[in-house]
Amino acid sequence: MTSNIRLIYNPHKLIASITFSDQMSLQYAIQTTLAYHDIFGYPLTVEEIHRYLIKKSANTNRIEETLGHLLEKKLVGKINKYYFLKGRSKIVSIRIKRKDYSKAKMRKAKLFGVLLKIIPSVKLAAISGALSMDNSRKNDDIDLVIITSKNLLWSTRFLANLFLLLFKRDPAGQKISDRACLNMFLDESALSISDRNIYTAHEICQMRVLWDREGTYRKFLRANSWIKDYLSNWQESSQFTVHSSQKRKLRATNYPLTTIESALRRFQLWYMKNKLTTERISSTQLFFHPKDTQKQVLSEYQNRLNKLEI
Repeated sequence: MTSNIRLIYNPHKLIASITFSDQMSLQYAIQTTLAYHDIFGYPLTVEEIHRYLIKKSANTNRIEETLGHLLEKKLVGKINKYYFLKGRSKIVSIRIKRKDYSKAKMRKAKLFGVLLKIIPSVKLAAISGALSMDNSRKNDDIDLVIITSKNLLWSTRFLANLFLLLFKRDPAGQKISDRACLNMFLDESALSISDRNIYTAHEICQMRVLWDREGTYRKFLRANSWIKDYLSNWQESSQFTVHSSQKRKLRATNYPLTTIESALRRFQLWYMKNKLTTERISSTQLFFHPKDTQKQVLSEYQNRLNKLEI
């Protein structure tokens, strides 16, 4: 059976690109999907394999049938409802344990959402990262994504950090558990994500929205419709129903707001100048990730595919 897989490594920009030919079997697509989630110690149910199937469209019945063949060949394993790559049964207990850790974190994340809703320029608040998949480790932070009103990116970030200050450090200045980590800010005028790969597609699709205003979440999905190139089966899940509300549109279009926005931008950039590592900052998008997780995950993904000889 032939396949068409391209794995491209560039020391300046790591790209993991998989293209399935018409002859590529569903078997390989399932193995590839399990391999990606294996990076995170995350076995999958049939429904999750269907939802996050990489570069292939197939219904649940076909997936179940193909999983049966993979089990017969001992290329995958299964415990209870969870499927995993051969020899990786230990990640089932890891997922169960992390789901328990995630419950308490989710309650706190919802509290963060309530506080952020007070800020009129926040158009969307969402959970990203491990918690969005109920896969948090005990000491993980709670990663948040915020979409702001147009031209109010820095003002919104300032207020968001102020509102969640007590959940970032204790009064003595020490880090606390389950702290709020404001990792990503997007101006509503710039919702398209330029890094287009399997990692970013997953981060978008697994994002768990706490609430939005004026249909911002669906605008975000439309701006990133390219995710379907990687996750063909994915659909917005009713499990993560978005609570949308209508609010008066807020724009930095008059002199006082524009002046405040400019001043807060200069202040925050000055404050951060000696602390920046891999953060990415533009006039409309802010990505605050101290580690280049994307590069690490894509590299691990490539290694797993090589080991599987797919």
